[in-house]
Amino acid sequence: MVESDIFIGRQPIFDREGKCISYELLYRSTHESSEAVFTDNAHATARVILNLIHNIGLTSIIGDKIGYINIDETIILSDVFLSLPKSKLVFEILEYTKVNQEVVDKIAYLHELGYRFALDDFSCDNENIEYFRLLFPYVDVIKIDLLATTDMTIEAMVEKFSALNVKLLAEKVENIEIFNRCKNAGFDYFQGFFFEKPTIIQGIKIEPSIIHAIDMINTLRTTSDMNVISEKFSYYPELTFNLLRYINSAEFSFHQEITSVKHILTLLGPQKLRSWLGLFLYSSASEEMFQEAIIDAAKFRANMMRELVIALGKPNLSDEAFLTGSLSLIDTYLHISMDEILQKIHLDQSIVDALLHREGHFGKLLEISEKLEKTDQIHPLISRIASKLQIKSDKLYKMYCKAWDYELKI
Repeated sequence: MVESDIFIGRQPIFDREGKCISYELLYRSTHESSEAVFTDNAHATARVILNLIHNIGLTSIIGDKIGYINIDETIILSDVFLSLPKSKLVFEILEYTKVNQEVVDKIAYLHELGYRFALDDFSCDNENIEYFRLLFPYVDVIKIDLLATTDMTIEAMVEKFSALNVKLLAEKVENIEIFNRCKNAGFDYFQGFFFEKPTIIQGIKIEPSIIHAIDMINTLRTTSDMNVISEKFSYYPELTFNLLRYINSAEFSFHQEITSVKHILTLLGPQKLRSWLGLFLYSSASEEMFQEAIIDAAKFRANMMRELVIALGKPNLSDEAFLTGSLSLIDTYLHISMDEILQKIHLDQSIVDALLHREGHFGKLLEISEKLEKTDQIHPLISRIASKLQIKSDKLYKMYCKAWDYELKI
């Protein structure tokens, strides 16, 4: 059973090409400078590591990427490191960690063994640099908090560390303009949800496969005749191919032989088919920046909204909820305004209101899903939302893990 007061979230970390290469694994509910919180945070870290390794599994939560885990001096001086896979993790030394000679010696020893370290939420003021200077030889990444050093330019931040053999990660990147400026200044990695803010490009051409998916969504809205729908599918071989891949995925366990596209459509039903087509809109022949992370976020929102409506006793709305979540980032992905996209797709007004204005039942659930996706305070947010929805925190967290496709072993 997962501890009721320990939850794990994650935030993507990108390289200069916009590829998601790592996740920061989040667990802190608060952080303050008092001794009591120090002890609680260390205790929480150890328990989260156990949950991560034994209850969820690293591969389930980070896949083939690297995980970043927060630590302080209590964890550093413990033996917990020796049980962890050093090839899969980078350990973030928290900004309030007490740095003394014992801590420096232990970090040096672990570094020699092959463990990797980062400095978290780093402020570029001279006092902070001097405080952590003895750790610099053993640190691979310095995570610079862009909002913590307001009297210094981004370019000056990079210059401060030009003599060190470290990678620089820009934290709290708030928009694509800041990302480009940080990239041009010399940052190596980037963290923040700037990639979800749509950049609208006038006159952009929509890929044929996306146009076909939009046509199928509209067809499903206007008819339930499986003969008409299956005939329309025959016009779009790429949709048929991907539908066959979908029907053979682990989500389904049909024991009968599939004999035709019409057979597939009958098994799925029009609503589930529309839900699938909503995610298919994110298909693209080219590798756009942030593509993987945007698709992951859209899938999470779709899955989370489906879990929420079921938990709230409205399973009949699950496919519509899934479609709403899946379409919520399509403007960002296609670089087209949501208004323009919704003019091309015929949707229920409740879905339109949710996507454009975050209004109505679906709009509220979409807001909840967005907050769960983006938070760096997963513990209090889970507790707060669970209380408002009148469901147990543990249940909401299991839904959250399921939405991310984490394999939670209860």
